[in-house]
Amino acid sequence: MTAGIGIVTGDFGRVALLDMDTPLTTHAHRHCHVVIKIDGADQRFFVEGESVPLTQDVAVVVNSWQEHSYLPLPADRPTLYLAFYIDPEWLSDQDRQFSGFADARFFQRPSVRLSTDVRRHSRQLMEMITAVEQDRADVETLVLDIVARLARASGGCPAAPRRAADFRIRRALRHMHNRYDRPYDYDLVAREAGLSRSRFNVLFKDSVGVAPAIYGNAIRLEASVEALRSNFAASATAEKLGFSAPGNFTRFFQMHTGVTPAAYRRAMSDMTTAPGHARHEG
Repeated sequence: MTAGIGIVTGDFGRVALLDMDTPLTTHAHRHCHVVIKIDGADQRFFVEGESVPLTQDVAVVVNSWQEHSYLPLPADRPTLYLAFYIDPEWLSDQDRQFSGFADARFFQRPSVRLSTDVRRHSRQLMEMITAVEQDRADVETLVLDIVARLARASGGCPAAPRRAADFRIRRALRHMHNRYDRPYDYDLVAREAGLSRSRFNVLFKDSVGVAPAIYGNAIRLEASVEALRSNFAASATAEKLGFSAPGNFTRFFQMHTGVTPAAYRRAMSDMTTAPGHARHEG
């Protein structure tokens, strides 16, 4: 069973220290994703179907809205790793050279060799995450340093921006963002967009980069993380998002994060500077 040892959230997004031995379903998210192994057996991720090693010397990097999954290899002990979910706008605000970080192909390849500095800073960040008291500025400084070094090492550079979404897809996106509190009926979403289901599926993926169901799951997952972050219990979050039973929500959440909602909430501490997000203790 995967354990959430510590999770910090903030303006940068979030970083989770996980003891990971459970698979993750194919998913995507607007965050740019970095996975660094701290200890344990070597593992692998799949990024757009390509097997990508996760080792002591190689990190996995995933672009915004790039599909990926995790299928753990048999091992005698779980793998301890840091999983970064970085808000592209935050990184761009910190350093304008990363203004293309939200582009679907900012990272040019899905793996990056770790420098000695990145390995050392990753262990420092792990110690901060597991500390009783955490300094927001110190955590943000380390997160920025690690991600910036990996972005440069990957050969990443802003590519031409993706074509603007068709107005019908923009209408569908508004509908989905307004209706995340219940399971999506994609036939209904297609009708709201004024498209047949088959045409909607093709046009949506062409505009957004992922299938409607992958995007919809990402919206609902982020809404569930936000609810847990706001101190909603797992059962209340399941009800808030329209899951028919708490067990269904737990399965959905665990398939996308590796941990149960209750364990995620217990492991989380909040460093967001925006009002209304006090740090959660315990």
